[in-house]
Amino acid sequence: MNSPINRYLKTINDVEERIKVLEKNNLKNLVNNHNYRNIPYQNWCNYQEGFSTKLLDWFLDYKNINAKELMFLDPFCGSGASLVSAKLNEFRSIGIDINPFSYLLSKVKLDFYSEDELRIIEGFNLPKYKEIKNVYEKYEFSMVERIFSKENFTKIELIKNSIGKITNIKSQEFLKVALVSSLESCSNYKKGGNGLKKRKKTCEIDFYELFTSKKNQMILDKKKLNKKTAFKLINGNIKDLDVLVENNSIDISFFSPPYPNCFDYFEIYKIELWIGEFITSYSQLRNLRKSAFTSNLNANLNQNVSIDDSNSRSKILFNTLLLLQEKDLWNKNIPKMLNLYFSEMNEFLNSLYQKMKFGGTIGIVIGNSSYGGIPILSDLIVSEISEKVGFKVDQIIVARNNETASQQYKKINNLIKYVRESIVVLVK
Repeated sequence: MNSPINRYLKTINDVEERIKVLEKNNLKNLVNNHNYRNIPYQNWCNYQEGFSTKLLDWFLDYKNINAKELMFLDPFCGSGASLVSAKLNEFRSIGIDINPFSYLLSKVKLDFYSEDELRIIEGFNLPKYKEIKNVYEKYEFSMVERIFSKENFTKIELIKNSIGKITNIKSQEFLKVALVSSLESCSNYKKGGNGLKKRKKTCEIDFYELFTSKKNQMILDKKKLNKKTAFKLINGNIKDLDVLVENNSIDISFFSPPYPNCFDYFEIYKIELWIGEFITSYSQLRNLRKSAFTSNLNANLNQNVSIDDSNSRSKILFNTLLLLQEKDLWNKNIPKMLNLYFSEMNEFLNSLYQKMKFGGTIGIVIGNSSYGGIPILSDLIVSEISEKVGFKVDQIIVARNNETASQQYKKINNLIKYVRESIVVLVK
């Protein structure tokens, strides 16, 4: 009766008896932005891990939050979905993201553009096509010649050079986002799984046409929502939250951290990062990976952490790690990655507690994963950690059940119900 699996199940039962868990089937499309790509602003870029701008609206209505001029924080702002929604709700906002492409994408969405700045953007002329000698040569990025045809890549470089000559910084940033957001559609690779997958057919789309269409679409969206609101965007690391945000300043925080599912988000966006010249070397890419949240096996695993440490943060995590020790996992570092992830989550939530006002509300969109047939109950583990930090766990809202690989399904059996995406609701 006192086997590792029984202890694991008992700790889950103990937490679920203490914390209210609800299912809201109407949220399954809102936690994933794939169904909302025709919505203004969300259709700018194929951003894989974003949620719908409508999700924050639902959350505010659900929690009966209707005051204006509140201070909003998204510490993992990604493509800026929650920040756009915060702007529509007339909140002041702070967004943080370590990915420089995500930061710029969010900034252009939130910036107010004057008539003169929009006129500069609308009047941008495509450069006359001419060959560029050794067009691929300046890139350390090893895949670059396989990703784009020489003609399209030349057009990309010609547009970049023309954008660089624009003196108005905001107009330049707008056009750069239009260019970078168009890259995947004319490449021979597309985002898929944990990285890029080669397309079945070589891409024959003309980049000049693609860029012009994207620019015009973005201009239309900006004209529909172009009002001044107070916001602060930071291209930084949430591990530095203590110095980035003032204590007792945040009314609402709604965000989705990277899930501990081994997805390397820098790998997924490497076309945008390299060709947008947000990074220019593999050492810069490594530094980004090593400094970010430890949610994948390319992160910094050379840190000291023990299973015993996890017991003080979460009983579920402790018993999960003990179970995983018995499993033949596809990578032996998975338990350490998970332990580091939740250790960093503990530090982050401690910092976030200091930033929130008393009575402030938080919504954390997080997904559970599975390794070796053992569900990693991120929603319950985060709830346990949050309680020990000092938050009240108001409830866990199950938004949708996730799919898992067929081999995992055979191993996981009746525990499949725990492979889900949820919103953990906290109150200070």
